[in-house]
Amino acid sequence: MREEPQRIAGRLEGTLRIPDSAPTAIVVIAHPLPTHGGSMRNPLIAFLARIVADQGWYALRFNFRGVGKSDGAWSGGRQEHRDLGDAVAHARYVAPGLPLAVVGFSFGALTTLRWIERGGRPDTYILLGLPLRSERGEERADRPPVPAGAFVMNGEMDAFGAASEIREAYPQAQVIAIAGSDHFFTGKRDELGRIVTDHLALALASR
Repeated sequence: MREEPQRIAGRLEGTLRIPDSAPTAIVVIAHPLPTHGGSMRNPLIAFLARIVADQGWYALRFNFRGVGKSDGAWSGGRQEHRDLGDAVAHARYVAPGLPLAVVGFSFGALTTLRWIERGGRPDTYILLGLPLRSERGEERADRPPVPAGAFVMNGEMDAFGAASEIREAYPQAQVIAIAGSDHFFTGKRDELGRIVTDHLALALASR
């Protein structure tokens, strides 16, 4: 397994983890809130890239605008869906014809929904730690719609949206509760990883 730096759309910093065997899919991974230290180096994002590559899939991480070596400035979430769109386009260029998944964590999950709302079409996607409230504890008035059948994983004790709250807010989604887990899935990453890779394996195999 190896990792190669990427320049996405000439402006975004990224990294591509390449499995040892011939890849059978590609997964784009979107990081949490930049204003609170979120980047593609986030430990959970790095963990997801490793387990994805262990399954024999490419793992493409990237930094949203203004983060790390990515050009531009933070837009407050208004424009970051364009960054995800560019990362997906880059993934399709890297792996033409292969099934493509998007996995977004926290702000990355919200951005995935905004991208889908504007016409983004992954083969499958997973939303981790989907927040109902802002970092200040305020209800998000700008929450994008959640499509029917969306696969969402939240902790039972997530301060930004417990799994039970997500299930109530989005009854059309498939919500998986991680017992005893907070927003960051502390101490539960192995369980999270198993569910993520199992779901992706089933969804990508059917594409």
